[in-house]
Amino acid sequence: MKKNLLPLVLLAAAGCTNPSTPASAPAGAAPTAVAPTDSLQKAVATYIEANKAEFPGYEPVKWGRPVVYTRQSEAAIKGVVAMKVFDDALVPRNKALANYKASLARHDPPARNKAIETVYGKANKYNDSLLVIANKFIGVKDTTRLGTQLLHTYRRKDNAGALVLDSANFVVYPGGKVELL
Repeated sequence: MKKNLLPLVLLAAAGCTNPSTPASAPAGAAPTAVAPTDSLQKAVATYIEANKAEFPGYEPVKWGRPVVYTRQSEAAIKGVVAMKVFDDALVPRNKALANYKASLARHDPPARNKAIETVYGKANKYNDSLLVIANKFIGVKDTTRLGTQLLHTYRRKDNAGALVLDSANFVVYPGGKVELL
């Protein structure tokens, strides 16, 4: 029985190393900048290189574990983004509504009321369309794999020129296309 366990123990031990940490790093050591070691990391590094303006002073720090990116996870992310856009659009809509109510209260001429009402109507229609889009992402249960999600921690220069620690999630699709989430 011991003879059969040895290959399993060796196989398990071989899979326990973190690809983003150099094998010679002592336990508990602070993470150091690492070069991409696999095709997912290289795809993300290529994306960052092609979009240097978004990553000024880029220095890699650490790579997260790859995670399956499905239609369900895509819907969750896009749903949050859509709701943020909807919420942001409420401000001008509410301002347009307040302007319309104020116009009615002032007894503005009918032509002016109509012009202000038109602005409010457009803002309201825009908000309604955003809400329809956001609602499409609710309750998506499709677990079809779309790609692989990868968290990457890096240093970059902020607006003042200081190096700051930052991170971002990327999706690498089967064809090699990379998208910043």
